[in-house]
Amino acid sequence: MAQGKKSNKKAHGAPKKPSLIERFGDYLRGVVAEFKRVVWPSRQEVFNSTIVVIVTLIFFAIFTFVVDWISTGAIEFLLDLSAY
Repeated sequence: MAQGKKSNKKAHGAPKKPSLIERFGDYLRGVVAEFKRVVWPSRQEVFNSTIVVIVTLIFFAIFTFVVDWISTGAIEFLLDLSAY
């Protein structure tokens, strides 16, 4: 018999692949386990972070408005100069 040939047959003792339902159940159990390990922020930490985000948003909105206003004025000034 040739030694280089491999059999395509599965071994009789090979474990079966879990079904889709079993794999989904394992996934959900893993999700629950990870959620138990999460250190959730306190109410005060969430409030403080929210204030920081709102203040930062307002700052960058004003900054963007000012830069846009100045650049619009500069472009209009340059266009007026080119008209002469």
